[in-house]
Amino acid sequence: MKWKRSPIKWPDGARIAVTPCVAFETWPEDLGGPGSLQQENRRAHPKNAPTKKSLAIITDREFGERVGVYRMMELFQKEGIQTTFFPTGITIQNYPEVIKEAAAQGHEIGTETWIHDYAYMKKRDKEKKDLEKTVKIVKETVGKPPVGYLSTGVDPSADTVEIITELGYTYWMDPQHQETPYTLKVKNKELTVLSYYQDLNDYSSYQRAGRTPRDLLQMWKDTFDCLYEEGAGDPKFMIWGNHPFVGGRPFRAVLLREFIRYAKGHSKVWFARAGDIAKWYSENYRDAQLEEWPNFTIAGRAGKKSDLLKMG
Repeated sequence: MKWKRSPIKWPDGARIAVTPCVAFETWPEDLGGPGSLQQENRRAHPKNAPTKKSLAIITDREFGERVGVYRMMELFQKEGIQTTFFPTGITIQNYPEVIKEAAAQGHEIGTETWIHDYAYMKKRDKEKKDLEKTVKIVKETVGKPPVGYLSTGVDPSADTVEIITELGYTYWMDPQHQETPYTLKVKNKELTVLSYYQDLNDYSSYQRAGRTPRDLLQMWKDTFDCLYEEGAGDPKFMIWGNHPFVGGRPFRAVLLREFIRYAKGHSKVWFARAGDIAKWYSENYRDAQLEEWPNFTIAGRAGKKSDLLKMG
């Protein structure tokens, strides 16, 4: 397969499209327990502890709903940035006023699934029912269905891409193999694929023994600098995630603001919602790179959906 395609162009000659997404999430019952599947930044209680769940972990996440999301929205508003929110469905149900305000400020509302559990742990029927509930609550809250989808953990199931096309989504954020959009045919429907840069996610500096927030800021700047330079002849995008309970902390929010102002200091930058990028590509370059699902390789050969369902 030919991977290199002719360069595309962004509006007004921009060298790079920049999208600092917001992943606004609510976690399931296992959060803070010894067997939790969730990523946590401190040790869970041992199994023999009388108190089974960690209040410290639970309230750490609650910071996002109580404080962090408001700080982020104020930051974007002051900087004149409109971006895309990817909430879980139950977050929309519990905090409709936040989602309505985000939409009123011009932010796009995409989605994850109903709650921050993992699609690869679900059978197809359960995954689809959860996502149907999520689409329904978005329609009821903001008056229109979501078109952009991001899996929790950026880790879909073997069925996710088929389910989201069945439910009317038109772009998908999970695949990690490109820095430019492409069109993906899924049976008789199509999606625009936009890779969400998982390494730039604020989660990647959440563990206390890992990289610092300042390290992450430098990664953002280095990524921007590389893509901006390449964008003189081959424009690309930079899309990554910010979580209100992580990036909404004071010592992190100032770094997001610093990066936005750094990027704004360059003349040919398109701050875009993810849906704007997908729409621009679909309307202007839909046939520039057209692939058919499944479109990944396994050990150097063309992959099949069945490869995702077996060991070795």
